[in-house]
Amino acid sequence: MSVEEAVARYAAGWFPMDDDEAGGELPWYAVEQRAVLPLGAPERAALARRVRRDLRACAAFELRLDAAYERVLDACAVPPDPGDGVWISERLKGLYRRLHAAGWSHSFELWTPEGELAAGILGVLIGRAAILESMRRLRPGAGNALLSRTLDLLAARGMALCDIQLPTDHTLRLGAQVLEREAFDAALAAAVGAR
Repeated sequence: MSVEEAVARYAAGWFPMDDDEAGGELPWYAVEQRAVLPLGAPERAALARRVRRDLRACAAFELRLDAAYERVLDACAVPPDPGDGVWISERLKGLYRRLHAAGWSHSFELWTPEGELAAGILGVLIGRAAILESMRRLRPGAGNALLSRTLDLLAARGMALCDIQLPTDHTLRLGAQVLEREAFDAALAAAVGAR
């Protein structure tokens, strides 16, 4: 799949998921309910309050963009728990590498003062839409701190939408909202500049 086709699919509300045993073309999905993380100041402040302990523990950590894209991609491709399925297959990693080389895919990273990667988020940015694909924490609490600081960065850069695709109990506790397909499509189209 070309970079242009992948970007067009993201902009139309689709997202890829793959596994090591999938055959044929890379599968893309559009679901009826989509999870987003609000970027408004009150919602970001509420998230910061929910994860204040993690933010305090990681206060000296540095937020970086694309300093270790390949390491974040590799970490996100590892199942978080034994027995969990892999959705970032080798061919999907190849697509993300091409998207990164073309300036569409990025990694948001939290680094310790000692120079160790503590957590990373893999995302795709199109217009004013941020599509956060996956996150891995390598240190306890660093994932929550990274998410809060990443949302602050996205808001500061004028992003209008932060899509996380599918809700989890954890992201709902952190303030994720679920949008019906029509509402999500309208928000996405506005954010990518389609209307």
